[in-house]
Amino acid sequence: MSSPDLTGLPATDIVDVRLLDAMGIGGCPVCAVRARSERTTMATIINERVLDLSFRADLERKTGFCRRHVAELVVTDRRETGGILGSSMLLSAVIDRRIGGLRGAVGSRGRSLRVRLTLARRRPPCLACSQGAAAVQTALVRLAERGRDRAWAKTMATAPFCLDDFLALWATAGSDPVFEPVARAQLERFEALRQRLDGYGHHSSHDRRHLLTDRERDAADEAAGALGGDG
Repeated sequence: MSSPDLTGLPATDIVDVRLLDAMGIGGCPVCAVRARSERTTMATIINERVLDLSFRADLERKTGFCRRHVAELVVTDRRETGGILGSSMLLSAVIDRRIGGLRGAVGSRGRSLRVRLTLARRRPPCLACSQGAAAVQTALVRLAERGRDRAWAKTMATAPFCLDDFLALWATAGSDPVFEPVARAQLERFEALRQRLDGYGHHSSHDRRHLLTDRERDAADEAAGALGGDG
C-alpha cells in the first residue's frame, strides 16, 4: 500500500504531527496511533518501572497486562535492553499475584474454592491497552475536528481505516455535516471491498478462474486488515 501525500496538511501541535505520522504509514491511522502508544508504554515499563517495587507489587492487583501484552513483555525487553532480566522480574510478579491466593487451595471445596478461583481468574485493566485507548480517544477527537479542514478531510476520506476505528470516528464526529463526505467515501470503500470479496467467490470456480482479477485476489487480505485492524 502506497503512502498518502500529506503535503499541505496543517499541523499545529504534537497531536497533529503524530496523526500525520500515523497516516503516512499507509495503514489504518488510528491503529497506528494505538500501536505506537502501546509500544511506548511497554518500553517505558521495561526501561523505567521494572525496578519499582511498588509497581511490581501492584501488578495484577490494581493494574496488569492482557494476554497479548504479557506475551510482548519478553519481546519488548529484548528489543529495548538486549536481555530478559526486566521481563523476568515482571512475569514473576504477575505469576506470584495470580496464584498467591491459590496456595493451599488444592483440596478446598464449595464456596471457598470458587471464590479463590474467581479472584485468580480476574484480570485488572491492562496498562498498555489503557494507554492505547486513551491515545485513540485523543486521535478520534482531533480527527473529527480536523474534518472541518478541506485538506485533512480529503485525506481522511481515502485513508484505509479499519472498520471498527472508522465507526468510532464517525460516532465521535456524529452528525456534523462536514464529516458527511468522509463517511460517504469510507462506506463506498467498504462496499467496494465487499464486492471484490464476492467477486472472488464468483470467479474462483474452475470454469471462471480466468476471470479473477488481482484486486479480487487481494480482497481477503485487505478485508482481514479492515476487520481485524492493523497491528
